[in-house]
Amino acid sequence: MKRRDLIKIFGISAVGLATVPFWVDSWTADELPQANVDIDDDQKLMLAGMIETIIPATDTPGAKELEVDRFVLVMVSDCFDKEVQTEFAGGFDEVNRASKDRFEKAFLNLSDAEKHEVLNKMLEAEKASDRKINFVPFVKDLTVAGYTSSKYVLENIMDYEQVPSRWDGSFPVNQEKYYNA
Repeated sequence: MKRRDLIKIFGISAVGLATVPFWVDSWTADELPQANVDIDDDQKLMLAGMIETIIPATDTPGAKELEVDRFVLVMVSDCFDKEVQTEFAGGFDEVNRASKDRFEKAFLNLSDAEKHEVLNKMLEAEKASDRKINFVPFVKDLTVAGYTSSKYVLENIMDYEQVPSRWDGSFPVNQEKYYNA
């Protein structure tokens, strides 16, 4: 193994360890640091529309209400190299191109069903060999990770308790079951 490759692996590992609190602990949008990804406001709106399509609101808040788009931007900014960040920013053009090819409208102007159709079509597409990420599956994975690790979901849906959780050391034991075997 070359020394440069080893240094790169250690650097990526250090970034991963720096973001461990997001994965181990729950998060809220107010607690997230500022993301440093080079995308414009229209792309941010597209990302919000994409995550809303991936996890829509039902009787529980959807990904957009929990501001998972901010989580996705922070993860892309802090955990991935510049090449992936550049491909991420270019992925929005791919989504717009696909929506214009299929419906002759920009992604933001599509109905929910049309957005769903465009994203599903792009989920099935193979990743180009010269690319590091496949944009829509990449966004979907980060959306699911962000949604399931959000404070609201952990506390209200998954009944998660922060470490150290309670310990109930006193419970009835059926002595016949354990001592008369």
